[in-house]
Amino acid sequence: MKITKKLIKTLFAAALVLIFGCNNEGTNEKVSTDKGTEEKHIDEEASETIISAQQVKLMGIESEKLELQNISGYIKVNGEVVINPDQESKVGSIIPGRIKKIYVKEGSYVKAGQTLAVIENPLLIDVQVEYINAKNEYEYSKREYERQLKLNSDNIGSKKTLSELESKYKKSLTDYKTLEEKLSSYKISKNRFDKIYEDTVANLQKYYTISAPISGNVIERNVSVGQYVEPSGDMFHIVNTSTVFVDLNVFEKDLQYVSAGQKVTLEVSVNPYEVYEGEIVYVNKVFDDVKRTVKVRVAINNKREKLLPNMFVSAKIYIKQESVLAVPISAIETDGETKYIFVNMGNSKETDAHNHEGEEHPEGEHSEESEHKETGKEEHGKEEHGHEEPGEQEHKNGIVFKKVIVNIGISDDKFIQIFPLEEIEEGALVVTKGTFYLKSELKKSELGAHEH
Repeated sequence: MKITKKLIKTLFAAALVLIFGCNNEGTNEKVSTDKGTEEKHIDEEASETIISAQQVKLMGIESEKLELQNISGYIKVNGEVVINPDQESKVGSIIPGRIKKIYVKEGSYVKAGQTLAVIENPLLIDVQVEYINAKNEYEYSKREYERQLKLNSDNIGSKKTLSELESKYKKSLTDYKTLEEKLSSYKISKNRFDKIYEDTVANLQKYYTISAPISGNVIERNVSVGQYVEPSGDMFHIVNTSTVFVDLNVFEKDLQYVSAGQKVTLEVSVNPYEVYEGEIVYVNKVFDDVKRTVKVRVAINNKREKLLPNMFVSAKIYIKQESVLAVPISAIETDGETKYIFVNMGNSKETDAHNHEGEEHPEGEHSEESEHKETGKEEHGKEEHGHEEPGEQEHKNGIVFKKVIVNIGISDDKFIQIFPLEEIEEGALVVTKGTFYLKSELKKSELGAHEH
């Protein structure tokens, strides 16, 4: 009997623990749900600010309807000045030799064909002597072949002899032409040997001339007099900057607006008041997955040579007229890299963060004691102030302004294309003046929401 009573007591205690545990779990779930709802409500409030109609008037806040705009605008991008590869030359020698003389300095301006330096090499003498001998052999074999050809036509000469002379003539012709081309590459004129047997001194060239292939400035000189150079080395570096390229980095979202032939204007920080014009000559077919951009090359006329290689530039790529969703440029506010606008949502009947219109309160939630406290508080307020604050009722009926984050596209001097990250109906009122004041008010609301 004792055991039975003890068992009953134990089971009763376990049942109580289970009941209270379930009730606590339900309570925790309710608290958690209420907390989540409250956090969501705070987030919604953080993107909105409510101000009175009087404040709107005082701060000069103005709004315009969101509409499609015909923009013949531009895309703003950044880039870098690069050398035109067709106007750049690294100059060396095609034969080894020792430098006899140098005619230019680093920074000198040279014209195409101008002598930069001369190189001395005995190989030049050997090539000229070989050419003279090959020329003589060619002329002799040619005469012999033509004479034998004439004899054979008269049925006098031997066909075997004619064949041998023809072979010898063709070989000498090949040797002669080969050495003639070699002289040309060494910049030695073959005409200088026309009277070689008449002159008392052989007119042989002893030096090889290094000439400028393009006009431009010598930006590097890597040799000095007496230095021995090899064909693999660069002696001079010449650059002509009368025309340059600018490589612009266009983001993937703007690539749809860019094509060859479009007009581009450039500005540099060195002289922000001077604008350079050019056009797109090439849109790269390779995407840079690190920068998330595509390289677009622009040709620029740089006759005054104020644009220098490796300079950074800001550019505007002008595009054809497009009908797009756009707002005045003044409507855009920035917070770091985030851009947003304010939308006028209309009047709000209640702005009390702790007593929102539409909230339902279960019956019996407020006790008589709490009602008494509220009544006492109101009466105390009236006794203290004597009347309701004049701005209080106006504040309760204030105007709601909502922050909407956007991405931007093309723009002109007045409007800029927007891509809202949440749906905005066409015709909605977008704030165009006074956005900075709303931004300040929103910051205050955000701080209040965090404290709450």
